Amino acid sequence: MCILRLYCIHLSALLAVVTGFTSNLHRPRLTLNTFRGNNLHPLALSAKIEASPTIRINGALESEQNCNQSTKKKVAVLLCPAQFCVPVDYAELLDTIQSELTNVDVVATKVAPLPRTEWIKVAKQLPTKNFIDANLSVKVTLDWYFDAIESALTELFAEGGDDTEICIIGHSIGGWVARAYLGGLSGSSTSVYRLGREQIKSLVTIGTPHTSPESALVDQTRGLLREIATSDECSSQALSERGVTITCVGSSSLAGKLITTDVEELIAATSYLPLVGKLGDDVKGDGIVPTELAFMESPARRVEIEKCSLSGSAVRHAHVLPTPWNLLDGNAASIKLPEDIVWYGSPGVLSQWLGYIE
Repeated sequence: MCILRLYCIHLSALLAVVTGFTSNLHRPRLTLNTFRGNNLHPLALSAKIEASPTIRINGALESEQNCNQSTKKKVAVLLCPAQFCVPVDYAELLDTIQSELTNVDVVATKVAPLPRTEWIKVAKQLPTKNFIDANLSVKVTLDWYFDAIESALTELFAEGGDDTEICIIGHSIGGWVARAYLGGLSGSSTSVYRLGREQIKSLVTIGTPHTSPESALVDQTRGLLREIATSDECSSQALSERGVTITCVGSSSLAGKLITTDVEELIAATSYLPLVGKLGDDVKGDGIVPTELAFMESPARRVEIEKCSLSGSAVRHAHVLPTPWNLLDGNAASIKLPEDIVWYGSPGVLSQWLGYIE
C-alpha cells in the first residue's frame, strides 16, 4: 500500500456522492458539550443559526472566541491543500474567510501553489526499501510540498509585510504536512523559514488524520505520519510553547458499516477500517477520516462537528472530486460536488471554526 491509496479511497467516496448514491445518514443523538448559551460564533455567513450543533473543545465548554478586539492585528492565511486538490478549489473558501472574519484583519490569502502534477513526485519513492518497510522520510518525500509552502509564505510576507502574522489552514493531508513544516521536519534553513517560525501564530486543521495507530490494518502513509506524530517538535505542546495555537476540526457525521443498504456508510467503512482497524457504532467521521484520528493532544483545541448548523446535513470530507488524470492542465479546477454536499467550508460549518483563525 502507498499514500496514493488514500486518494483512491477519497475518489471512491466522492464518486458515490456524485452519482447520487446517497441515502439517509446516521445522525447520533446530541450528547456532546456545546458552547454556553447555544452561541457558536457571531458569524453566521449571512444565515441565521437557530440551534447550536454539538461541539466539544478539549472536552470542556468554551464560551468566548475573543472576537471583539479594539485593535485588530494583521493576519495572512496560508492554505495547505488536500491530495490532488489545486489552488482554485479553495478560492471560494478563502474569499469567504477574507470577507466574513471580523476578529482580525485578513490582509492576504494564498494556497500553496501545487498543481496536481506535483503529486507524481511521490511515485519515485515507490520502489525504495524505505517505502516497503514503511519508513519513508518526511524531508525527502515531501520536499516539493515544503517548497510550495515557502513560496506561498514569501508572497504573503511581500504582500502584508514582515510583521504580518500567519495562520495556516491545512485540509486533509495538508494539515499534517503543515504540522511537519512547523516542527522543522522540512530541514529548511531559508530566511523565509526563519521568519515563518516567528510569524506563524496559528494552525487550523480540517479533516486531517493526526495519528497512525498501531491498530491500523496498513500504514497508508508508509511511515510519514508516524514520523510526524512521534516527533517532539511537532507535538501540540512544543508548538504551543513556541506561540502557535492549534485548532483541530473534525466531523462525527458519518458512520461506517459493511452490512448496510446505505452506500455512503459502506464507503466510509472502507476508509475507516484500514485507518483504525475496527468498525462499530463508536467509529464515525467525515466519510474519509475517522473522528478519533482528527485531533491532536491537548493543548490543541478540539472542535468536533456533528452536523451543519443551518441544514442539519452531515459534514463530509471534501467539496470537490480531484482529477489526477488531468495532467495536461495541472491547475484546472477539480470537479465541484453538488451544492447540497456539505463540507468543512460550507455555511453553517465554517462559522463553527472561523473564529480560530488568529
